[in-house]
Amino acid sequence: MEQKPNPHNQLESVIKDSKLPELATEYSEILIDAILDEGVLKDMPLVGSVIGIVKFTNSIDQHFMTKKLYKFLFQLHKIPSEKRIKKIEEINSSQKYSCSVGEKILELLDKIDSEGKPEILGKLFKAVIQEKIDYLTYLRLAHTVKNIFYYDLIWLSENNDGQLVNEGVNDPLLTSGLVGINIVDDYLDAKKEIIGSKSLSQLTELGKILLEFGMK
Repeated sequence: MEQKPNPHNQLESVIKDSKLPELATEYSEILIDAILDEGVLKDMPLVGSVIGIVKFTNSIDQHFMTKKLYKFLFQLHKIPSEKRIKKIEEINSSQKYSCSVGEKILELLDKIDSEGKPEILGKLFKAVIQEKIDYLTYLRLAHTVKNIFYYDLIWLSENNDGQLVNEGVNDPLLTSGLVGINIVDDYLDAKKEIIGSKSLSQLTELGKILLEFGMK
């Protein structure tokens, strides 16, 4: 009996593939919608080779997963295949992590919503391949991106100066690990006793990394 291909291994093969740049030159999100409406995944050889062996409960799940995978892979298409191969093999051979790169990426893409998060994860993984961030930092940030409301991330990217964040930070951002509170001044009464304080929201190191490598 022929063994079915493993989708995790297949995704890694696609990420390593020298033909990945063709994904950007031959397809667009609009064309993907047209292909999916016709139900002809074989017209997308790279993405289709992964989606075709993943089990879905319905066509809607398959549709969104295809688009999420495309958005993720698109961020990697300019990186030479040698670098993509080297980094994936380095991570998988380290034996530091409980699952392979392909398994983790598919798990993340399956669990996130389909707005802009796949692009963020793709950009962050691009930074891993380029050795601008390490894989453990990627996993931390990917976990945060997965759990936080997408438009809170957009708000954060538009309301900071690289260090401080404008007033009005909501609780989810404060508990995300991306933003911290820094007390900058105390209010004193006539007896010079503290009666209040002023605080500013400040990007954490993790927040700075996310905005620099995942949100630009």
